[in-house]
Amino acid sequence: MSGQSYSYRLDRMIEDYQNAGIQDGWHHWDARLKLFLLVVAIGLNLVVAQVWLSLSLLVVSVFFIVRSKIPFRLFTIFFLAPAWATLLVFAGFSIGFGMQPLLSIGPLTLYREGVGLGASAALRVASEMSWIATVMLTTPFPRLLEALHFYRLPPELVNAVGMAYRYAFLLADECYRMIAASRVRGGLNSFYGKIESLAMIVAQVIIRSYDRAARLQQAMMTRGADSSEAARAGGSIASVHDEGTGKLRSSPSGHYDCLMPSTVSGSAAVLESRNLCFAYKRDAAHEIDNLTLSVACGEVVVLCGPNGCGKSTFLKLVAGVLKPLSGEVRLAGTPLDRGRRNEAFRHVGLLFQDPNDQVFCTHVREDVTYGPRNLGLDDQSVDGVVTAAMALAEISHLAERSVHQLSFGEMKRIGLAGLIAMRQPLMLLDEPSAYLDPAATTQLLHIIKRLNAEYGYTFIVVTHDMELAAEIATRVAVMQSGKIIADGRPRDILTDLELLASARLEAPMLTKVFSDLNWTGAEGADIPLTLAEAKSLLGGWKPARIPPVWGSSRSS
Repeated sequence: MSGQSYSYRLDRMIEDYQNAGIQDGWHHWDARLKLFLLVVAIGLNLVVAQVWLSLSLLVVSVFFIVRSKIPFRLFTIFFLAPAWATLLVFAGFSIGFGMQPLLSIGPLTLYREGVGLGASAALRVASEMSWIATVMLTTPFPRLLEALHFYRLPPELVNAVGMAYRYAFLLADECYRMIAASRVRGGLNSFYGKIESLAMIVAQVIIRSYDRAARLQQAMMTRGADSSEAARAGGSIASVHDEGTGKLRSSPSGHYDCLMPSTVSGSAAVLESRNLCFAYKRDAAHEIDNLTLSVACGEVVVLCGPNGCGKSTFLKLVAGVLKPLSGEVRLAGTPLDRGRRNEAFRHVGLLFQDPNDQVFCTHVREDVTYGPRNLGLDDQSVDGVVTAAMALAEISHLAERSVHQLSFGEMKRIGLAGLIAMRQPLMLLDEPSAYLDPAATTQLLHIIKRLNAEYGYTFIVVTHDMELAAEIATRVAVMQSGKIIADGRPRDILTDLELLASARLEAPMLTKVFSDLNWTGAEGADIPLTLAEAKSLLGGWKPARIPPVWGSSRSS
């Protein structure tokens, strides 16, 4: 069994068990009462700290586990992590405490008093974990969060609990995928190989969790997590109009007036970057080197280039996530200086390449709601734009679903819906088609085209996919070594095979085919970039009749 399938089945097993309609045991108890009993049990265990009490609590919890028909496999999952810690505590007590030797194993001696203390600690952990398992497995997680809110815990703490639950599954999935990769490369074929491989995997999970935490902080910043601090500092870039957001109004064609982006006043460009420079390390080569780019309202600018040329870094500079070493970024004519960086989210939305970095709340509607609340909208306005954004992104049917149970394509659309609900006039999309199948890519492109054509959103799209560039771009810019080396019409850029090759890119497939065939169509006809153009071009074309080979018409 692969690690990925095991992790996926773990999610489903918990959800399927909770949705099985079991009414025995703790299933029909109120979540607030269960949470109260859990706190009492753990509190008594910590304060009294007696073996008889820990044993009694364990017996009571096992009784409810049996009555609630909790599968043994699900129950034991909650003991995997604390089991190792309990074993170390037991070993530490047994070897390091006491005067009466009980057993000697080589140079190690176990003491009677230490074994008693270790057994007491292990029993305490077992009783507490059995109570936690019973409560969590018999209560859907949203109800637990509601119970925490009922007891007036700080919202920040409740949100932290929700994120920890959501990312525990994600880290477990990464861990199981690495175990599967180790297995197919022979890392688990011996006892010492297993120990070494598992140690490296645990280290990688820890490192990745730190990296993901940094990316999550960036995602929160781009959706207004630090807006109150910025407001105190003074200055804003562009305020989103609140008029008309209170009611969800749509035309028969499905156009939602409340999703129109904030307008850019006067003749100011949506974005201007001038002589922009940035480096992640002091005295290192610049990832962004004297980059200048201007984007007008309503454009769809596709930014392409080889890996490591600075495309994603540029997006983070525009979104205020990173601070340039020199140069200037202007949003709607206003400089993005230090006092306004945390207010950039009112004008710029950033869709990260990995949706697990973008979508960090536990449920779909909660995540889409996160950004509009940071705009300071009232509840009625928030509800209006969130409902409309989910409808436009075609995720209304997912509103109450848990985020960790969704596909990559669904999570991409959830992330985009979160930006739509904030009505930022400039949207930055980092590899929007990455990891998506063709159907999911087509669906996402349809939404992007509609946002641009019907609502007037401006886009900068980072991608290696030249087929995507041909479909949506009104302008293409090519980056290399932190600089813009070409900028122009899609047809001029995407048919310049020499330019694309120098940037380690390839022209769209149909463009390559027609170029290789030295196509010469009707006078003035251009080489097609897309399938629609190729069909139009070939619609009236009839191939020349090839004369038969001499004598081939004769039958024998």
